[in-house]
Amino acid sequence: MRNNIKKIAILSVILCVISFLVIMFMGKTYTITYTLINSNDYKLSVEEESGKVEILDEKVKDSKYIVKVKSKKAGKVYLYLDYGEIKDSNVLYIHKNMVITDNTFFGKSTGSEVIPISISIILLYSLYLLIKKYRSCIKENIYQYKNIAYLGLIIYISFFALNNVLSIINYQGLFETVNRVIDSLLFISIILLPISLITFSLVTISNIILIRKEGKSLRNLLGLFLGIIICILTLLPDYVYNLLMKSKTINIYDLNSAGPYIYQFLEALVYLTVTYLECILIATIIIAIKSIRKKIKMNKDYVIILGCKIRKDGTLTPLLKGRVDRALQFRDEQLKNTGKDLIFVPSGGKGCDEVISEADAMKKYLLAQGIKESNIWVENKSKNTYENIKFSNKLINDKKANIAFFTTNYHVLRAGLVATEQGLHFEGLGSKTKLYFWINAFIREFIGTLYSEKKKHILLFLFITIIIIVMIAITYVGNNV
Repeated sequence: MRNNIKKIAILSVILCVISFLVIMFMGKTYTITYTLINSNDYKLSVEEESGKVEILDEKVKDSKYIVKVKSKKAGKVYLYLDYGEIKDSNVLYIHKNMVITDNTFFGKSTGSEVIPISISIILLYSLYLLIKKYRSCIKENIYQYKNIAYLGLIIYISFFALNNVLSIINYQGLFETVNRVIDSLLFISIILLPISLITFSLVTISNIILIRKEGKSLRNLLGLFLGIIICILTLLPDYVYNLLMKSKTINIYDLNSAGPYIYQFLEALVYLTVTYLECILIATIIIAIKSIRKKIKMNKDYVIILGCKIRKDGTLTPLLKGRVDRALQFRDEQLKNTGKDLIFVPSGGKGCDEVISEADAMKKYLLAQGIKESNIWVENKSKNTYENIKFSNKLINDKKANIAFFTTNYHVLRAGLVATEQGLHFEGLGSKTKLYFWINAFIREFIGTLYSEKKKHILLFLFITIIIIVMIAITYVGNNV
């Protein structure tokens, strides 16, 4: 990843130099086009406040009055075109390097279209590198938190790239580009708002069902907390705006004061956070779905069946029975297609309210389905998914073995991630389950992604925040010079 960052940095420097040279070469002249409305009586006047320009060319073409000027002295110059009762005006900023910008200090200049083109190239190249890295990591091992992080970034940057490419069509200068980028955060948030509302609704309903069936726990409330946080953040800018409206010390309408820029920064920061979280959540859902749809190779020596709660009489619950049945189905398919049999490793210890261990309950069921006892290796000490994987792998004790795990659909990604954390590359399959389990699983892995890749997320977030601060600073200078 560091090499990719270096590549992007080098490209950025090269494009910055090219942009600077293009604007320096072309920006000393500027062409203004006025629309003439049914009038042949027009007059152009130039008011040189502190700067000076030379008119190089004037012409009328297709009801357009076109005037080309060249910079002579740094400062401000006002151009007025009077025709009939209508009066058009332009203010030209002539910089010390003689580059002319229109209407604002960071306005449009001749050749300045190179800026959004360069930004688009950087964003699109970054997307290319991210997609390439993402595909490589997925191919290597789908069960990695960084896959979710990469996909979330791809979704996130795609919005900015699209917005910036569209800005090339009607480019109005760096000042306008800055405002467009800041507004795009709001635009992305509005697009993703329905996803937030749907997620919040589904999470709330699923959490209520989950709590009723599984009991109250912090894990079962994670989705509800996240939904509330996203909704609060989405509504926060309006709340802050209303507070600032009532403030006697901060005037958000005075472009010469800090008020509007403080609000603009807070608004951009909130929408940045909301859209970033939403993109990572969408990526989590996509990776989770990809993980259960991934076909595994029929070359397995061992299959680990991950345990869960059993009935009071020691028989399998429908959830656990589904896992074992899925493993049996795979074994039959492999035996039919390749002639290779495998060994079952049911994994799960005995809970305080269970009469036997989950692994022993699964063994009984496998024996009843005609599996030989010699083909069943029981791991009955584990208490959670981490121990299921760890103890089962220790029991197998064969680094060259082809191993798969079987669990429920919603749990496939989680189990795969746990295996990867232990340095194991296991393939997994899942049995069907209720929707309310899925929603909470998405949220759990979403939070796991943020925590696992927290350094990368923090650095990226800080980088984007700095860019926003720079952009708002440009806006401030543009309004006050």
